[in-house]
Amino acid sequence: MAETSRLSEFDGLRAIALLSVVLFHYFQRFPEFYPYGDSLLPVTGYGYLGVHLFFVISGFVISVSLRSGSGLHVFLLKRLLRLWPPLAVCAVITFIAMHLIDSAYSNSVQTGFSGFAASLSFIPPAFWRFNFGFDGYIDGVYWTLTCEVLFYLWAAVLFAVFGPRRFAERAALVLLAGQSVLLAAEVVFPDLVPSQLNMLMLVGYAHLFAAGVLFARVYSHGACTRTLALLGASVAVALGMAQDAGEAAILTLIYLIVAACAWRLPAARLLGWRPLSWIGLVSYSVYLLHNNIGITLLSLLPPGLPGAVYFASAAGVLGGIVLLSWGVFTWVEKPSQSLARRLGAWFREPRPAGLPDGLQQE
Repeated sequence: MAETSRLSEFDGLRAIALLSVVLFHYFQRFPEFYPYGDSLLPVTGYGYLGVHLFFVISGFVISVSLRSGSGLHVFLLKRLLRLWPPLAVCAVITFIAMHLIDSAYSNSVQTGFSGFAASLSFIPPAFWRFNFGFDGYIDGVYWTLTCEVLFYLWAAVLFAVFGPRRFAERAALVLLAGQSVLLAAEVVFPDLVPSQLNMLMLVGYAHLFAAGVLFARVYSHGACTRTLALLGASVAVALGMAQDAGEAAILTLIYLIVAACAWRLPAARLLGWRPLSWIGLVSYSVYLLHNNIGITLLSLLPPGLPGAVYFASAAGVLGGIVLLSWGVFTWVEKPSQSLARRLGAWFREPRPAGLPDGLQQE
């Protein structure tokens, strides 16, 4: 979505997803390294579901990008320029921080230079470890980028096969069907399906990407019986995979909030609140930087301080990372996105009919 016509509601959704993940990482994910344990903010224990929201948003945005009419080669080029330059810069910043700051946490996650292979290639660390003995990711949160890139490739292939008119429903059907078959195979024949195949087919998350694609279809063309049925199937998979009632409730809320944006309900405009949408705008860099650097700094705090001090410290750490991320966004993300738009303009094809004027490619 061009800066002049972004959907601010989806930037707000990104901000919510980001803050959920950050709070989970800062208060629940690594209690052995916090001086305050995991008792300060137990409600953030479900914050990892922010990643699920990110995947739904990706399904929406990628569906829109493919239908922009630029061509698959331009789509893939723009995706690469969207992800890789900020990732490279943030990986270097994180690598340096982990080697300069001495703490139990930084020492436990420190990698050598070989960690850049997995981090910058979007290929899982297992490949590099097994074949070359390399280290894992510079930061563990990079695993989601592998899922993102796999979905981009699946989406490009399915778009080429089905075309713009039939892409949404048929792509969602393929993703959901493939996921369901592998999940069923795992139940009937445990440990028979190779983990590499499960990863390739996005078994844990295909229903979320499919939901995003379907919500984009609703946004641009409205809902029909088939679209609603496939959305229902996505919800059923999500609830079936939920670990408990709390997770099921939050997943249901995620679907309802994105549905409100897709159906353009007035209440969804609250997500466009400027401070929230601004955080969403820089969310990619914040996501890349917040985990290892933030937890390392928080682990340096002495134990036994009042809870308010720890809350204020976490807010200060996040504020500093947001400012650093704003710099990455300004001097890395924006120029690379501008370059992507210029390159894309050279190969742009006529825009297909049916794409709303207010919905441009990101």
